[in-house]
Amino acid sequence: MSVTQRSNIITALCLALAATPALAQSGPGTKQKTGPAATQPLRIDDDGRVLGWALCPVDPLANLVTKDTGAPAEGPTTYTADTAESSPEQARLAGDVRIARGDQRLAAPEVVLDRQKNIVHAPKGVQAGTPALGVEAGTGDMNLDTDTADLRDARYYLPQRNAQGSAGRVVDRRQDQKTDLDEATYSTCQRDAEVWRVRATEMHLDHAAGRGEAWHAKIDIEGVPVLYLPYLSFPLNNDRQSGFLAPKLGFDSTSGLDLAVPYYWNIAPNYDATITPRYIAERGLLLGTEFRFLTGDAKGITSFEFLPNDRDRDGRDRGSFHFFGSGHYGPFSSTLLYDWASDDNYFRDLGNGLDITDTDYLERRLDTYVVNPFGNLLIRFRGYQTLNGEDFTRPKQYAQLPQVAFWNTWIVPNQVSFELHSEATRFTHPDQVEGSRFFIEPALSLPLQTTWGFLTPRLALNATAYQLDYRRDQPDDYRDSPTRVAPVASLDTGLIFDRPLTISGTGFTQTLEPRLYYLRVPYRRQTDIPLFDTTTYSESYDWLFYDNRFAGIDRLGDANQLTTAISSRLLGASDGVERLRVSVGQIQYFSDRKVQLGADSPTLTNNSDLVAEATLRLDQNWYARAATLWDTTESGSRRTAYDLRYHDADGRILNVAYRYANGVPDPISGQTSLEQIDLAGHWPINPRWRVFGRYNYSLLYSHTTDTFAGFEYGDCCWAVRLLGRQYREYPQDEDPKNAVMLEIELKGLTSVGAGIDRFLDKSIIGYQRAD
Repeated sequence: MSVTQRSNIITALCLALAATPALAQSGPGTKQKTGPAATQPLRIDDDGRVLGWALCPVDPLANLVTKDTGAPAEGPTTYTADTAESSPEQARLAGDVRIARGDQRLAAPEVVLDRQKNIVHAPKGVQAGTPALGVEAGTGDMNLDTDTADLRDARYYLPQRNAQGSAGRVVDRRQDQKTDLDEATYSTCQRDAEVWRVRATEMHLDHAAGRGEAWHAKIDIEGVPVLYLPYLSFPLNNDRQSGFLAPKLGFDSTSGLDLAVPYYWNIAPNYDATITPRYIAERGLLLGTEFRFLTGDAKGITSFEFLPNDRDRDGRDRGSFHFFGSGHYGPFSSTLLYDWASDDNYFRDLGNGLDITDTDYLERRLDTYVVNPFGNLLIRFRGYQTLNGEDFTRPKQYAQLPQVAFWNTWIVPNQVSFELHSEATRFTHPDQVEGSRFFIEPALSLPLQTTWGFLTPRLALNATAYQLDYRRDQPDDYRDSPTRVAPVASLDTGLIFDRPLTISGTGFTQTLEPRLYYLRVPYRRQTDIPLFDTTTYSESYDWLFYDNRFAGIDRLGDANQLTTAISSRLLGASDGVERLRVSVGQIQYFSDRKVQLGADSPTLTNNSDLVAEATLRLDQNWYARAATLWDTTESGSRRTAYDLRYHDADGRILNVAYRYANGVPDPISGQTSLEQIDLAGHWPINPRWRVFGRYNYSLLYSHTTDTFAGFEYGDCCWAVRLLGRQYREYPQDEDPKNAVMLEIELKGLTSVGAGIDRFLDKSIIGYQRAD
């Protein structure tokens, strides 16, 4: 038998079932295999198995899989046998026949070559292995002229998927790159103890096209058929493939059963779309579409949903639209965002109860940036759609049509820094005063810094001019062209002291960092200037050092004040990691503040709230934070927050938080009055079980605002996740809503139900989705 003939034998046998991994995507619902960013996870445990299946025992055929050494497949072929016989009609090798070529191996008790028909026959069984496949068959025939292999009673193992199965017959036509299988099975469970298994009477695999087809496919659970599909099309590789994705199944107390079945359409290498019919029992049939594109200079995504005749909203047609795109063209870069909803309650009604998006304002924005050596230029067009609450009306926002801004910083001789910020904006509103605003602020500063301290004097000139259009009642102090010009002077200085410190035998460096910040801004009357886009800042430690107490240009706060602050840090002596930081600061006012968001009226307090913050990191798992605003006049807290977090490398998470706000907007929720306790956690009990949940209780309203609990059980080849939730859309709501979601995953095949991991990702700080 020639070396060439033996090369064909091992190639035919080792590659005959190479297409069988396609069964792992039996159904294009396998999410790793669809979408432009789809990748195949390759996290491998010590036994060479994907971590997701690390609970599975090693398959009996795993020892046939060879190591990937990178050896060329066209290399020399070696073979051994106990005996060899040859005649003009046939050649026969017997007794522990072994053939090797590159990373491919073949073993058989006996191999016979029919020289007349040029067919190799393995009558007593054959075993073959490659880095991607282990297979054994009862008998095998290989036609060396047509490069076709015909295997009977075959079993296979796929290490990358920890998948195994069998086929009554496998016919592989290497020249056509096609494989046919009869009576085939596939599962990622333990062999002969399958929790689930796919059976198909016929399969056709087209390797060139990257597609597979199955006829009369059945999915068995514990040996009981639960789903029959007369025809199934599925991908064979990691390339994006059109087909149905995993269905999403949920339930909430308002909408009832919620079932979505997405279909993924691979239009082109840089274009794709997802079409999602969604049945909502109490509302009707919703159709959603999503289209994505990617070119050399631009990328974007657009989505649209439409629900005709919503039965729960008096037969009203409802829908939403979203577009986001960005592009780069030389020095220009642009982003376009546009959101629209048919009504105020769209997102609350048509969320799935687990991932509600309560958006106050839907933004429409076109930004164009120009970056060049002279500075940064922004041209912006922005507007909003306001979504009102069921029991209140939100104020409409001004549109900016357009806004043109230029800013830059230059370092001039003697380390002097020159800054320039300028802006011209046209504001429009359906029922409020409109107008144009022109703003420019040049500034000079001299940053002086050493290892033991810093000193930064800064002088700026804030100049603003308006051209207003009052279309209705004009105020008494009406001016159609108000202006405001004021100098802004500040001096920021601080010292840094440090000393070595030993605590329980561990070395640290402790710092003491006092800081003074003086700000002087003269009073300018501004009551004739409307509020286009200006509000107040949320008070924090950083707020103590702002040069304007208002966020926005329409108000410039008058100031004659001195911030006194001090911080102390504890750093690890060996690694420099910050373990503890404590900061305390307060503003002392030397004159009354007159400028307000409404009518000017002096604020008579001599001091700001005392701001205190502390963070503590005991080790890499424990983190604690505390912050408070203390009213020194009333001797009481106006805002308090405590956080304690635990997060280890095994995914154990515990978050405990307390929030209190009285007349001061909370930076997380934005509410001016609240008192709540928030407990959240995710805890793997063992490799198979994990539990998760959250308890958010409002002490102000004496009821829960968001509570959920759930668990996951994951075995070798399957997992089930169950989550129940009770929530209120607004903390003051009397009646809560309920939602339940069930997700079942057949690992390596598909899952039914979706969204739990994504929901936990948003609801539990520190949680990260497995995918």
